[in-house]
Amino acid sequence: MTETDRNAQASTLPSGVDAPASDGTGSPWFDRTGRIAVAVVLLGWTVVCVLILLRPVFITHDSLSNNVHVWWIADQLWSGNGVPLTIDVLANGEALTFPYASIPWLTSALAWPLLGDRAVSLWLVAGFVGTVAATFWTFPTLRRGWWAAATLLNPALVISPLLGQLPFLWSTTFAVLAMGSWHRRRTGWAVALAVAAQVTHPAVTIPILAVVVLLWLPFERSERRLPLVGWWGASVVLSLPAIWAVFQSPVVDQSSLATQVAALFQTAGMRSLVILVPMLFVGLQHQGRTPVPRWTPAVLSVLFVVLQWPMYTPFGMDFGWGALRRDPDPAIDAFAASDGVQDGDTYRVLSGFDGKYGLYAVARAGGVLDAEFFPEGLHRGPFASLDEYAAFLRARRVEHVVEFPSYSRRYRRTNEPALLEEFVAAGCVEGLRVSRRPGAAEWTLYDVQGC
Repeated sequence: MTETDRNAQASTLPSGVDAPASDGTGSPWFDRTGRIAVAVVLLGWTVVCVLILLRPVFITHDSLSNNVHVWWIADQLWSGNGVPLTIDVLANGEALTFPYASIPWLTSALAWPLLGDRAVSLWLVAGFVGTVAATFWTFPTLRRGWWAAATLLNPALVISPLLGQLPFLWSTTFAVLAMGSWHRRRTGWAVALAVAAQVTHPAVTIPILAVVVLLWLPFERSERRLPLVGWWGASVVLSLPAIWAVFQSPVVDQSSLATQVAALFQTAGMRSLVILVPMLFVGLQHQGRTPVPRWTPAVLSVLFVVLQWPMYTPFGMDFGWGALRRDPDPAIDAFAASDGVQDGDTYRVLSGFDGKYGLYAVARAGGVLDAEFFPEGLHRGPFASLDEYAAFLRARRVEHVVEFPSYSRRYRRTNEPALLEEFVAAGCVEGLRVSRRPGAAEWTLYDVQGC
């Protein structure tokens, strides 16, 4: 280990704690197996990243929200219209172009003419690689052996690229680099990177950095504790425009406060582990009272692999791993290419098992969507009555509803397909009339008109 590496390691440790002389194992055999484990894990991640880049469109839970924004920004930017404040194809044109993710979306749009949808996939992979590189730069003692393998197998980290969490990975890259810069006493860089992190994903990253600052304070040198809080507070103030944008999103009005708070805790709680787990590892390495057994990181690596199984369905990882070989639904592509999509008309798209590809295809075909891609605003649950459903369609100014058979199979609690048929038979309800348009068997298209 060079003197530069030792200085970098020492800069990330609490006051009075020295960096270890080696990777902490003291066993050549254990060191060798650790290097093999890291090589295997890195090879696995390389295969995953290549498979992501090979898909024409990487379709998973959170990915297509990025695609629709980047496609729209690129279309406006390269046609000479600049970057409008709102995006015409989402939430009846009321959605912001940058509700968050301004840095990765804008830069990805610059590559869109060359790469198309693969520009988004490339930026997703870049965010993942950036997060890993930033973690090992900020926590140098985790760079080698089984500690590196355990870091790379962190379940919260595994989830992020496979579910398409592009803005989060970019914001995490900036956040972890900010942490490393602070420990190296590069205050200006630390503040700038913290602002970039919070601007990229304010709703998630600001709470996470607040927790990181709070956890680190007891270990910080006494003379630097107040500056740490002060500079982090300054970074939040500088991020206020991005915080404002979050609350201007139509999804805020389309979902209850309880739903928003629950979604925030669920999202930020799991994703915070991408940063907190490496912090815990460093704490285990350097706590002096009871040194951890040298086989600890190996056990953690195995545990993290085993944990992938119970996380498979509850966390949507079945869909995430499936994205590595998933193609667009041909029925959705057929509908988007049909005369069922009229330019500028507002559509409610009911499709399932497609990672919101139906929404994306209709938007790119010229339709306007009644909502954004956030699950809180899509309203996949049941409606209490036909009158409530009619009021819902009116409030969102829906002109057409397209239903694919996969919708009812995916969202078993929904009664919307049944309500649409009931609406057709009922005639005029709450000033609206719904008629079924004859068409292909792969979908059913309903027209919504005033009466």
